[in-house]
Amino acid sequence: MTPLERDNIILEAALEWGADAMYDVRNGSLGSTLYIDCSCKEESTYIRHKVPAYFHGLYVVVTYPTHILTYDEAEKFDGAHYLDPELYNPS
Repeated sequence: MTPLERDNIILEAALEWGADAMYDVRNGSLGSTLYIDCSCKEESTYIRHKVPAYFHGLYVVVTYPTHILTYDEAEKFDGAHYLDPELYNPS
C-alpha cells in the first residue's frame, strides 16, 4: 500500500464515521489493519456498530482507554496529570 492510498483510506474513514476519533493503518495480527482510537467506551460502541469488520480489505479494530467510559468523563480528563514531573522521580 502506498502512502497516498493509506492517506485516502484514513480520510474516507474519517469522513464516513466522524473526525473525532484517530485513524491509523498499521500491520496487525491479520495483516494490514485500520485502527480507530476513540476517546471513550461510549464513542467506541457507537463507531463499532457503524463500521464493518473489513474496510477496503483492511481488518478494523476499534480501541478506547478503558478508564474513560462516557463522553462526560472524556471531557473532564485532559491527560495533563501525566505530565506532572513528580510522577517520574528516579531519586
